[in-house]
Amino acid sequence: AGIAWADEDEDREAVEISGAKQSDFIKSRSYIGGIGISSTIDQWGDFTGYNSFISNEPATVSGGVTIVPLQEQNFVPTIQRNFGFGALVGHREGPWAAEVSYWRSDHTATFYYLSSGAPVTATTPARLESLNIDFKRYFFTQYPTQPFVSLGFSFPWLWVRQGSFLAGNFNDETISGIGFNVGAGVEIYIGNGFSLVGGAYETWTSYDQINGASKVPMNALYWNNNPADISSIGGNGLNLYVGTTFGIE
Repeated sequence: AGIAWADEDEDREAVEISGAKQSDFIKSRSYIGGIGISSTIDQWGDFTGYNSFISNEPATVSGGVTIVPLQEQNFVPTIQRNFGFGALVGHREGPWAAEVSYWRSDHTATFYYLSSGAPVTATTPARLESLNIDFKRYFFTQYPTQPFVSLGFSFPWLWVRQGSFLAGNFNDETISGIGFNVGAGVEIYIGNGFSLVGGAYETWTSYDQINGASKVPMNALYWNNNPADISSIGGNGLNLYVGTTFGIE
């Protein structure tokens, strides 16, 4: 009987510390995990394959000679949805959890442009990566199967092979920014040690940095041949994932 009382005291102390309910299936848990993902950038927005940024550096005068800089053009592609992978680490207390994850997926990027007045369609490899910070709220926490909602931030970057054009040559580019995540999913627990998780979240992202051929800063670029329009790139994506987590002591 004394051992039973000790176990009850330990459970009660864990509940008081974590804020969980006595009936919760998971009271406190740190975990790592791996996931398979399906990701993209745009259902709507600026990643259409028709847009680009052009360098807007002014001409300079040196020794009485006017020097007009070469214009760099950084294309904004459309990318096809594709599969990838991710890793995560998190901690849960009662119905609340905080999680950090890394996602990576490879894609085909497509550009549409004119060359000598003729329309051209070009494809090239691309890679979408992101670092995500999300906060989850679980429901029906007394059961092993628990739905959840999540809110968070993402820091994505898109690498595109030969997406930047300067002085007659194509070079690689990287487009990066910050996004806001809203998601939902379900997690099935087999004790504290293992779970299956799946879900979806929509990401709204403002891409405010392009590193192309000459690493021209964003504020020296203008949007779609309009020197008065210096702005960021909007991109949204519905991302899906499924995977497993493992509890750690």
